[in-house]
Amino acid sequence: MAGKVTGKNAVIVVDDSGGTARTISTAGNAYTIEQDAGKIDVTGFGEGSTNFIPGLPVYGISLTLKYDSTSTTGAWTVLKSIFASTTSKTVSITPESGGQTFSGEFMLDGLNVTATPTGDIQIGQVHFSVMGGTAPAWA
Repeated sequence: MAGKVTGKNAVIVVDDSGGTARTISTAGNAYTIEQDAGKIDVTGFGEGSTNFIPGLPVYGISLTLKYDSTSTTGAWTVLKSIFASTTSKTVSITPESGGQTFSGEFMLDGLNVTATPTGDIQIGQVHFSVMGGTAPAWA
């Protein structure tokens, strides 16, 4: 049985508005790589249970980040420059050092900022959806 692998060394890279890959890993609090089979209900009359087949896969990426407005490289600076962009941006996540990378072309469709009067500013629940006809992949 393999041992525990920590997520603290994950590498998160996002293209900025000029297409330059920016590593925003140091701002990372959490990430989710979303993979759904896109199931289709094919239940027939009289079947004893709901019946499904795989459809087109649905992929996405969700991030929760610390607020970093450093010029050109900060997570907030990079993300606000690509929010609702009409061109796709490459996003990749390498969960473990030396492991496979999940990468694809995405659009940033959710960008939230959250804070409390006595707490830190956070970039809460950032969401990327696939843009273009090519599915993201692990490589």
